Amino acid sequence: MGLLDDFTEEDLIEEKEEEVPEEEEEEEKKGIFLKCDPNKKSIPTRDRANYKVKLINSASSSISVDVRMHVFYSSEIEDPVPWQIRVFEREKLSDPSDSVTKTMELEGGEEEIIPVDIRAPEGAKYGDKAEVIVDATSTKDKMLSDSLTLITTARPSVVAMKTQINQEKNVADYIASWAKDKDMGVFSILAPKPVRGYVFIEAMNPTMVDEITEGTRKAKGIIGGETSIEEIEHFLAPKLAVEGIAEGDIVELSAGPFKGEKARVAQIDKDNDEITVELFEATVPIPVTVRGDHVRVLEKED
Repeated sequence: MGLLDDFTEEDLIEEKEEEVPEEEEEEEKKGIFLKCDPNKKSIPTRDRANYKVKLINSASSSISVDVRMHVFYSSEIEDPVPWQIRVFEREKLSDPSDSVTKTMELEGGEEEIIPVDIRAPEGAKYGDKAEVIVDATSTKDKMLSDSLTLITTARPSVVAMKTQINQEKNVADYIASWAKDKDMGVFSILAPKPVRGYVFIEAMNPTMVDEITEGTRKAKGIIGGETSIEEIEHFLAPKLAVEGIAEGDIVELSAGPFKGEKARVAQIDKDNDEITVELFEATVPIPVTVRGDHVRVLEKED
């Protein structure tokens, strides 16, 4: 007698069914995933946020997936300006009532990249959001699904406006007066003294700023492209008077009881913006501490 002679055909079928691990059946059901890193971005008006949504089939068998996208706006105004949104490379999606659906075929273990391009419009308010909701659902089993939301927030653009030389402050004042009277979304205006012929403007709608300055000859228009905060942040912090002064430099005191005296820099205190000098004319070298803006450098130490 063989070892299997006592088993009926029904027993063998049940035995084979029991050999399939429950974990493998569960893994087969977990076939659809959506991933995007990062899924949140903050961009200035007129700029674009590019997302690469990854659709993943983690199961071993092929699967057909309906990918649906629609947009939701979050704004402080009742009728926000539509954003320019492009999905699946060519399809446009702007109105919340619109939706785009595409059926995608994925082999077992295959991944597919879905591009989403979002542009923040001029006229958007600070903090306005465009949320693109991505839903992926199996065409055969509606229980197999996943969802992902791409959140893009609008922030002001920082642009540079060219002006006539020595008219930077006048142009800045002109724009500021308009910004107070009209809702132009202008947050700040910077006319740094070291930069001649330019004014920097932080605004939600730079085109509107450009249009209101067309009537003055002092302003020559906005230069194309955005200026990053990193490019101008050194103008926002006060410059220390001791910058550019080194130990050993020969200086002339321009204020205080030793005004007009020459001295050598002995020590620099950047925390207090002061320097300690030794006077040349003193019989005994006496250290004198003065403010950094109370000296004029005559000769640099080699």
